[in-house]
Amino acid sequence: MKKIYLTFAAVILLAACQQEEVEETVKIVYGTDIYELKAYSVERHPPVVRNGFGMDIYHLGNASSDTLYLDTDLPPYHPNNPGAEGSTITKPDAETGEAIPFEYDLLFYNEFAYVPQLTGDYSNTGYPVIFMYTDPADAEKSVKAVMVGQGIACFNAFTADSINLYRSGLKSDPPVDLAACRTELHTANADGVLLLQDDADKLYSRLVIGYKFRPNIGGVFYLPDVSDEAQIDMQPVFLVQTREGLFAKFMVTRFKGVGVDTQKLTLQWKSLEN
Repeated sequence: MKKIYLTFAAVILLAACQQEEVEETVKIVYGTDIYELKAYSVERHPPVVRNGFGMDIYHLGNASSDTLYLDTDLPPYHPNNPGAEGSTITKPDAETGEAIPFEYDLLFYNEFAYVPQLTGDYSNTGYPVIFMYTDPADAEKSVKAVMVGQGIACFNAFTADSINLYRSGLKSDPPVDLAACRTELHTANADGVLLLQDDADKLYSRLVIGYKFRPNIGGVFYLPDVSDEAQIDMQPVFLVQTREGLFAKFMVTRFKGVGVDTQKLTLQWKSLEN
């Protein structure tokens, strides 16, 4: 009888432990406003925004002002490089002012890339790109994406019911050491350790989103005039799986703006219930 009692007690204890483990896993419930369309017009001219900003699609606070965080003090090397100084994007705490991590899903990165001239010198051009967060130590925590079509009609028609059609195609960006891609130049027009356009092309073409949103250079479409309104019907649309394992649709609707917004691009995303 004693042996039966001990066995029964062990079963009770095991069940209690399993229940305790289940109770420790708290599912985050987001407010309904997280599923609203988020759209931003942002500077893509390096002298104005040297490095860019992070985008947190499922921001815990659900505040639109926190889903896209502009940080002009981003490190000059891409944060996916684990050896880079300042490998984490931070933002000031609203109450204490202390630097706290900003867990971006996508990173718009903006700098000059240099091209050789016939004179033998170099000139620069803005070279924007979108990196996805990559965790070098844990692939499951990396952001993943897949291109699902082109144009605003595709973006609008894509719903949570469409996710399973593309789930198997989701891929993450490789870890990036942008510093290793830089070349030391000292000429009349270029001085320092710089990114060359040819090196940027090789690097960015390996990325899932990369610079596919940029018409004529690396993009998936061509326009004689990149300010043409037609680009909204040609820009690629992506399904993105965030750090949390949740899904959203994403696109850059316009690479080049018009009028006073000529140097701005417009991007948007919408979280998907799944």
